[in-house]
Amino acid sequence: MKILLVYPGTIVREVPLNLLYISSSLKRAGFDTKIFDLTPYNKPKLLSDTTKKIQKEFEKILSEYQPDVVGFSLMTINYSISMRLARIVKEKSGAKVICGGIHPTIAPEETIKEKDVDYICIGEGEKSVVELITNIQNRIDYKKIKGIWVKENGKIYKNPLRELEENLDGIPFPDREAFPDRYYQDELIGTNILASRGCPYHCIFCQNKYLMNIYKGKGRFVRYRSFENVFAEIEHLIKRYNIKKLYFSDETFTMNKKRILEFCKEYKKRFDLPFMCQTRIDTLDEEIISALKDAGCFHISLAIESGSEEVRISLLKKPIKKEQIMNAFGLAKKYNLKTQSFNMVGLPGEKLQYIFETIEINKKLQPDRILCSIFMPFKGTELGEWCFEKNLVKFDPKKNNNYYNVISIKYDNINPKTILGYQGFFDWYVRLPKRYYKIIDLFRFVYQNLLTIQNPKNRFLMYFRTFLIEVVYQSKRFLPVSSKYQVTKR
Repeated sequence: MKILLVYPGTIVREVPLNLLYISSSLKRAGFDTKIFDLTPYNKPKLLSDTTKKIQKEFEKILSEYQPDVVGFSLMTINYSISMRLARIVKEKSGAKVICGGIHPTIAPEETIKEKDVDYICIGEGEKSVVELITNIQNRIDYKKIKGIWVKENGKIYKNPLRELEENLDGIPFPDREAFPDRYYQDELIGTNILASRGCPYHCIFCQNKYLMNIYKGKGRFVRYRSFENVFAEIEHLIKRYNIKKLYFSDETFTMNKKRILEFCKEYKKRFDLPFMCQTRIDTLDEEIISALKDAGCFHISLAIESGSEEVRISLLKKPIKKEQIMNAFGLAKKYNLKTQSFNMVGLPGEKLQYIFETIEINKKLQPDRILCSIFMPFKGTELGEWCFEKNLVKFDPKKNNNYYNVISIKYDNINPKTILGYQGFFDWYVRLPKRYYKIIDLFRFVYQNLLTIQNPKNRFLMYFRTFLIEVVYQSKRFLPVSSKYQVTKR
């Protein structure tokens, strides 16, 4: 059987390892797979309709590949385009449609009820999807597979969640051959890899708590690959793709101190390969930072979220104090590690005061790279569900395609366009002295008033909006602190 897997998002730096794990698991079971990646078609064009271009290319691959099953990896922000393509599958072929990923996991009822969806996979899918496709091929009953819901003849068959896979070493390496080689030569991160699965923390803007709840009694939520298994994949990446850098995509790379210290020790023995990672501020100390640096780490990404302690602790329920933030970034700089900060504006109850507190803490820290997104109320998150309950959601997140520059909820204390403006010019306020704030205010005011708070349907307006956002984004390279890295080997 042939399975066409669809990645409906945009690959910026990290490849979607979840989809590549599904592909490699299917291939190991003897099936043929191909991936349709929307990345090359997602950027709006002035003289052509992006959606029509995607649909045309999708129809072409359906015709040429003739898949038996088409699988979609769904995030909430990719939902709309995925359902459009699922409709094309039904109109142009006899293939079955399966949806997996975080959205079907948190909203299974909504997803399975879609007219053009035949199956959904809830939770981790390597074993469930392989069993489903195997049973379909062998004409064996597929309505009782753990982790799979089936819709047939108007009836929905709901099955319990499959137990978490304890032996991560037993899962084949991601099917990186499915993407062009250039995806593994990103100038910043090189390529990404996972050394673990699961995060033990309960951030209320993240779906992690929901996942831990549904997997309760289904095995250990946090699981690790053996060092040898991780190192074997790295050796493959070096041999096959000649990678020069590596990015560990683990949500909290340093959550287990004993393990990370041992990992750094063994990594140093095997590789002279610079790497990056992301982690939580309250899992770091000087011993860990020193070990990371000694092993070849050159960059670490840390989430500040908000510069307001009131917002971090009372709203986000993330008990990380300002002193901990300053200490973590200070240790990174002491050991000459580049840093990246994650920040979020547009949270419920947002005030200009909170935005400036976030700007101020970044101004003191001066991370080498700064990312600032706008809060989006995803279902399955505690904060997102609260926004829906309080009728704060103004625009359905399913109709967006990113969470960086669109507004989704209502605000009482601030104009939503002001949030757009500060998100766009966040780096400017951080990098430039306060004496330039009036000039930045002028640029920000023009920018935010030219933008719509949501993506417009008209393609010419969409092109203009995207162009303007890109101009402002690219202007960051002219600010005093460069985002380019001089990566040196040990």
